[in-house]
Amino acid sequence: MTVDGVLAGENAVLVPVDTDNLTDRAFEQLRAAITSKALEPGARLTEAGLAERLRVSKTPVREALLRLREIGLIEPDGRRGGRVVQPSRAAYADMYDVREALEVHSAMLAADRAEPAERSAIASAAESSYAGAKAGEPERFRAADSAFHESVARAAHSPRLLAQIRNCVDLIAIVRERDFPGGGASIECAEAHVAIAGAIAAGDGESAAQLMRTHVRYVRDVTLDEMA
Repeated sequence: MTVDGVLAGENAVLVPVDTDNLTDRAFEQLRAAITSKALEPGARLTEAGLAERLRVSKTPVREALLRLREIGLIEPDGRRGGRVVQPSRAAYADMYDVREALEVHSAMLAADRAEPAERSAIASAAESSYAGAKAGEPERFRAADSAFHESVARAAHSPRLLAQIRNCVDLIAIVRERDFPGGGASIECAEAHVAIAGAIAAGDGESAAQLMRTHVRYVRDVTLDEMA
Protein backbone atom coordinates (compact mmCIF):
# COMPACT_ATOMS: atom_id res chain seq x y z
CA MET A 1 0.00 0.00 0.00
CA THR A 2 1.27 3.49 -0.76
CA VAL A 3 0.46 6.91 0.66
CA ASP A 4 1.49 9.75 -1.65
CA GLY A 5 3.84 7.30 -3.33
CA VAL A 6 5.48 6.11 -0.08
CA LEU A 7 5.22 2.49 0.93
CA ALA A 8 3.53 1.88 4.26
CA GLY A 9 5.77 0.32 6.90
CA GLU A 10 8.99 1.19 8.69
CA ASN A 11 11.30 0.28 5.80
CA ALA A 12 9.81 2.95 3.56
CA VAL A 13 9.90 5.94 5.92
CA LEU A 14 11.80 8.91 4.53
CA VAL A 15 14.10 10.56 7.07
CA PRO A 16 13.66 14.31 7.73
CA VAL A 17 16.38 16.31 5.99
CA ASP A 18 18.74 18.86 7.55
CA THR A 19 18.29 22.55 6.90
CA ASP A 20 21.46 22.90 4.76
CA ASN A 21 21.15 22.32 1.03
CA LEU A 22 17.53 21.25 1.34
CA THR A 23 16.94 20.71 -2.36
CA ASP A 24 20.08 18.60 -2.78
CA ARG A 25 19.26 16.51 0.26
CA ALA A 26 15.66 16.00 -0.77
CA PHE A 27 16.79 15.07 -4.27
CA GLU A 28 19.30 12.50 -2.99
CA GLN A 29 16.77 10.91 -0.65
CA LEU A 30 14.12 10.65 -3.32
CA ARG A 31 16.57 9.26 -5.86
CA ALA A 32 17.76 6.65 -3.34
CA ALA A 33 14.15 5.76 -2.49
CA ILE A 34 13.38 5.25 -6.18
CA THR A 35 16.48 3.08 -6.66
CA SER A 36 15.65 0.91 -3.64
CA LYS A 37 11.95 0.72 -4.61
CA ALA A 38 10.92 2.32 -1.32
CA LEU A 39 9.11 4.52 -3.79
CA GLU A 40 7.55 1.91 -6.05
CA PRO A 41 7.54 2.07 -9.86
CA GLY A 42 4.31 3.81 -10.82
CA ALA A 43 3.79 5.33 -7.36
CA ARG A 44 2.25 8.80 -7.40
CA LEU A 45 4.19 11.54 -5.62
CA THR A 46 2.85 14.88 -4.45
CA GLU A 47 4.72 17.92 -3.22
CA ALA A 48 2.56 18.15 -0.11
CA GLY A 49 2.91 14.49 0.84
CA LEU A 50 6.67 14.39 0.33
CA ALA A 51 7.20 17.71 2.11
CA GLU A 52 5.36 16.34 5.13
CA ARG A 53 7.43 13.15 5.13
CA LEU A 54 10.71 15.04 4.79
CA ARG A 55 9.58 17.80 7.18
CA VAL A 56 10.51 20.62 4.83
CA SER A 57 8.57 23.23 2.89
CA LYS A 58 7.18 22.42 -0.54
CA THR A 59 9.78 24.54 -2.33
CA PRO A 60 12.82 22.19 -2.00
CA VAL A 61 10.56 19.21 -2.75
CA ARG A 62 9.24 20.95 -5.87
CA GLU A 63 12.80 21.67 -7.04
CA ALA A 64 13.92 18.11 -6.30
CA LEU A 65 10.97 16.71 -8.27
CA LEU A 66 11.82 18.98 -11.19
CA ARG A 67 15.37 17.62 -11.21
CA LEU A 68 14.08 14.06 -11.09
CA ARG A 69 11.77 14.84 -14.01
CA GLU A 70 14.66 16.32 -15.95
CA ILE A 71 16.64 13.11 -15.51
CA GLY A 72 13.59 11.03 -16.37
CA LEU A 73 12.98 9.23 -13.07
CA ILE A 74 9.65 10.99 -12.54
CA GLU A 75 6.88 11.35 -15.11
CA PRO A 76 4.47 14.32 -14.90
CA ASP A 77 1.11 13.49 -13.32
CA GLY A 78 -0.94 16.56 -12.60
CA ARG A 79 0.09 20.10 -11.77
CA ARG A 80 1.75 19.35 -8.44
CA GLY A 81 2.65 15.71 -8.73
CA GLY A 82 4.36 12.97 -10.68
CA ARG A 83 4.79 9.22 -10.94
CA VAL A 84 7.89 7.07 -10.59
CA VAL A 85 8.86 5.66 -13.99
CA GLN A 86 7.89 2.04 -14.57
CA PRO A 87 10.04 -0.57 -16.33
CA SER A 88 9.07 -1.45 -19.88
CA ARG A 89 10.84 -2.60 -23.02
CA ALA A 90 9.66 0.48 -24.88
CA ALA A 91 10.99 2.80 -22.17
CA TYR A 92 14.38 1.08 -22.09
CA ALA A 93 14.66 1.08 -25.87
CA ASP A 94 13.88 4.79 -25.91
CA MET A 95 16.51 5.51 -23.24
CA TYR A 96 19.17 3.74 -25.29
CA ASP A 97 18.12 5.47 -28.51
CA VAL A 98 18.77 8.80 -26.81
CA ARG A 99 22.01 7.57 -25.26
CA GLU A 100 23.25 6.31 -28.61
CA ALA A 101 22.62 9.64 -30.34
CA LEU A 102 24.36 11.61 -27.59
CA GLU A 103 27.35 9.38 -26.94
CA VAL A 104 28.13 8.62 -30.56
CA HIS A 105 28.35 12.34 -31.20
CA SER A 106 30.45 12.92 -28.07
CA ALA A 107 32.94 10.22 -29.13
CA MET A 108 33.34 11.84 -32.54
CA LEU A 109 33.88 15.27 -30.97
CA ALA A 110 36.27 13.89 -28.35
CA ALA A 111 38.48 12.40 -31.06
CA ASP A 112 38.80 15.87 -32.57
CA ARG A 113 38.81 18.12 -29.48
CA ALA A 114 40.32 16.20 -26.57
CA GLU A 115 43.48 17.54 -24.96
CA PRO A 116 46.37 15.10 -24.41
CA ALA A 117 45.54 14.79 -20.70
CA GLU A 118 41.93 14.01 -21.56
CA ARG A 119 42.93 11.30 -24.02
CA SER A 120 45.10 9.79 -21.30
CA ALA A 121 42.22 9.90 -18.80
CA ILE A 122 39.92 8.15 -21.28
CA ALA A 123 42.50 5.43 -21.93
CA SER A 124 43.17 4.98 -18.20
CA ALA A 125 39.46 4.55 -17.43
CA ALA A 126 39.09 2.07 -20.29
CA GLU A 127 42.04 -0.01 -19.08
CA SER A 128 40.73 0.08 -15.52
CA SER A 129 37.34 -1.18 -16.69
CA TYR A 130 39.06 -4.04 -18.51
CA ALA A 131 41.13 -4.93 -15.45
CA GLY A 132 38.03 -4.91 -13.26
CA ALA A 133 36.08 -7.08 -15.70
CA LYS A 134 38.95 -9.52 -16.15
CA ALA A 135 39.37 -9.84 -12.39
CA GLY A 136 35.64 -10.37 -11.90
CA GLU A 137 35.30 -7.24 -9.74
CA PRO A 138 31.90 -5.68 -10.62
CA GLU A 139 32.26 -2.61 -8.40
CA ARG A 140 35.65 -1.74 -9.87
CA PHE A 141 34.30 -2.28 -13.36
CA ARG A 142 31.22 -0.11 -12.78
CA ALA A 143 33.29 2.74 -11.32
CA ALA A 144 35.65 2.65 -14.30
CA ASP A 145 32.76 2.30 -16.74
CA SER A 146 31.19 5.47 -15.33
CA ALA A 147 34.54 7.28 -15.40
CA PHE A 148 35.12 6.26 -19.02
CA HIS A 149 31.82 7.59 -20.34
CA GLU A 150 32.14 10.76 -18.26
CA SER A 151 35.67 11.33 -19.58
CA VAL A 152 34.57 10.95 -23.20
CA ALA A 153 31.65 13.32 -22.66
CA ARG A 154 33.90 15.91 -21.02
CA ALA A 155 36.45 15.67 -23.81
CA ALA A 156 33.80 16.72 -26.34
CA HIS A 157 34.01 20.22 -24.82
CA SER A 158 30.27 20.84 -25.12
CA PRO A 159 28.69 21.74 -21.75
CA ARG A 160 25.13 21.28 -23.00
CA LEU A 161 25.95 17.88 -24.51
CA LEU A 162 27.72 16.87 -21.29
CA ALA A 163 24.66 17.76 -19.20
CA GLN A 164 22.35 15.75 -21.44
CA ILE A 165 24.66 12.72 -21.40
CA ARG A 166 24.90 12.85 -17.62
CA ASN A 167 21.12 12.85 -17.29
CA CYS A 168 20.73 9.97 -19.72
CA VAL A 169 23.49 7.82 -18.21
CA ASP A 170 22.26 8.56 -14.68
CA LEU A 171 18.72 7.53 -15.61
CA ILE A 172 19.83 4.26 -17.17
CA ALA A 173 22.17 3.43 -14.28
CA ILE A 174 19.53 4.07 -11.62
CA VAL A 175 16.75 2.22 -13.42
CA ARG A 176 19.04 -0.75 -14.17
CA GLU A 177 20.12 -0.89 -10.52
CA ARG A 178 16.46 -0.80 -9.48
CA ASP A 179 15.16 -3.36 -11.96
CA PHE A 180 18.24 -5.59 -12.47
CA PRO A 181 20.38 -5.41 -9.31
CA GLY A 182 23.62 -7.33 -9.04
CA GLY A 183 24.86 -6.94 -12.61
CA GLY A 184 28.33 -8.30 -13.26
CA ALA A 185 31.43 -6.98 -14.96
CA SER A 186 31.37 -7.31 -18.74
CA ILE A 187 34.53 -8.22 -20.66
CA GLU A 188 32.76 -7.27 -23.92
CA CYS A 189 31.97 -3.78 -22.62
CA ALA A 190 35.49 -3.30 -21.31
CA GLU A 191 37.02 -4.36 -24.62
CA ALA A 192 34.76 -1.84 -26.36
CA HIS A 193 35.98 0.88 -24.00
CA VAL A 194 39.60 0.10 -24.88
CA ALA A 195 38.84 0.17 -28.61
CA ILE A 196 36.97 3.48 -28.36
CA ALA A 197 39.79 4.98 -26.30
CA GLY A 198 42.27 3.90 -28.97
CA ALA A 199 40.28 5.57 -31.73
CA ILE A 200 39.98 8.78 -29.73
CA ALA A 201 43.70 8.74 -28.95
CA ALA A 202 44.39 8.40 -32.67
CA GLY A 203 42.06 11.27 -33.50
CA ASP A 204 39.87 8.98 -35.61
CA GLY A 205 36.41 10.42 -35.04
CA GLU A 206 34.64 8.18 -37.55
CA SER A 207 35.95 5.00 -35.94
CA ALA A 208 35.30 6.31 -32.42
CA ALA A 209 31.70 7.10 -33.34
CA GLN A 210 31.08 3.71 -34.94
CA LEU A 211 32.66 1.83 -32.04
CA MET A 212 30.56 3.79 -29.55
CA ARG A 213 27.40 3.08 -31.55
CA THR A 214 28.15 -0.66 -31.53
CA HIS A 215 28.92 -0.53 -27.81
CA VAL A 216 25.71 1.25 -26.80
CA ARG A 217 23.62 -1.07 -28.97
CA TYR A 218 25.27 -4.11 -27.42
CA VAL A 219 24.42 -2.90 -23.90
CA ARG A 220 20.88 -2.10 -25.04
CA ASP A 221 20.39 -5.60 -26.41
CA VAL A 222 21.72 -7.20 -23.23
CA THR A 223 19.30 -5.11 -21.17
CA LEU A 224 16.31 -5.97 -23.34
CA ASP A 225 17.26 -9.65 -23.18
CA GLU A 226 17.30 -9.41 -19.37
CA MET A 227 13.79 -7.98 -19.46
CA ALA A 228 12.61 -10.87 -21.58
